[in-house]
Amino acid sequence: MKEPGHREPQRRSGARPDSGEPAPARLDSSGDATWAEPFVLSTARTRLRPSMAHDAAALFPHVHGASAVTDWLCWKGPDTLVDLVDRYVSWRLHTPAEPVYVFVLERVEDGLVMGEGTLRFDGHPGVGDLGYWLGSEFHGVGHGSDAVELLVRAGFEHCGARALTAQIKAGNVRSLAALDRHGFRREPVGDEQDALALSPADRPITWAASLSRRTWERMKREAGEA
Repeated sequence: MKEPGHREPQRRSGARPDSGEPAPARLDSSGDATWAEPFVLSTARTRLRPSMAHDAAALFPHVHGASAVTDWLCWKGPDTLVDLVDRYVSWRLHTPAEPVYVFVLERVEDGLVMGEGTLRFDGHPGVGDLGYWLGSEFHGVGHGSDAVELLVRAGFEHCGARALTAQIKAGNVRSLAALDRHGFRREPVGDEQDALALSPADRPITWAASLSRRTWERMKREAGEA
């Protein structure tokens, strides 16, 4: 999955960045892009919650110099632990109209921190760009699919998204399968075969996927969950 590089947090008045706790938030009165209150979502295996500064120490070994993870991202990973502390000091960044949400993914059975999820609305209010990564030891056991499910729920149920998008590098079959499973429609944006001739770290994005709120709501009704 595409994962953005580090940006300096833009904090609102009243935030408590040094506390390690999510700052209080208010809903955006426009209704277009919700400045969501902190929330936690779970499946049977995986939990999604707001990031906190202390999560950096647990996640750093999973992503620093970890080519099995960063090869699939449009981000080389953090150079130092401080880079991640800065990233996680506030789960909600940027501006109320175009927020960036940073979440942590935990294993439900023991609370072990496994990876990160993001929803980015900067530059495209109401349309969230979904991204996630998991430490390599958590690959292949369903946590990736859970991450997509939880980020979709977060986007539509809590963050005011009208649609969600994702960008996927060539050869990332697990992420493509997870997105397909949760109703995303994908379209090619590059030559997959040419890209596969490159090393994983150098492969470009070759797929763009999208899911509208209308489609998600229809899927919920059809599944009897609405």
